[in-house]
Amino acid sequence: MKKLLLALLFCTGVFALSAHAQKITVYCTISSNGKVDYGDLKKLLPDSINNKLLVDPKTLYGIKKVNHVILLMSTYGWKLASVVTDVSGGSGTFTSASSSYILSKEIYLDGSAYSLYLNNLIHIETK
Repeated sequence: MKKLLLALLFCTGVFALSAHAQKITVYCTISSNGKVDYGDLKKLLPDSINNKLLVDPKTLYGIKKVNHVILLMSTYGWKLASVVTDVSGGSGTFTSASSSYILSKEIYLDGSAYSLYLNNLIHIETK
């Protein structure tokens, strides 16, 4: 009886740990022409999450202006994390500047999705 109770307790504990969602933060960049780049997220996350998470405003809605893309992405839960500006020129003269925007979003992954994400992240550079 004790062994059965112990086994049941162990199985319940394992199930509870695997059912617990893990929070991770993901990032994307938006270039000055409004193109969203998710980097390697498509390779790291399960397809079921990618389909909901990886939104392309240009393809879905025809939105190209960067400020409109940021506004739309905010409705999907993305938050502006940083702006990176690249200034070019030579001999003390300013020629041009372009900005890219880094957005972040916190998502929750169940046990199996988190394990897949972690495994893919650890091994992505060896593929």
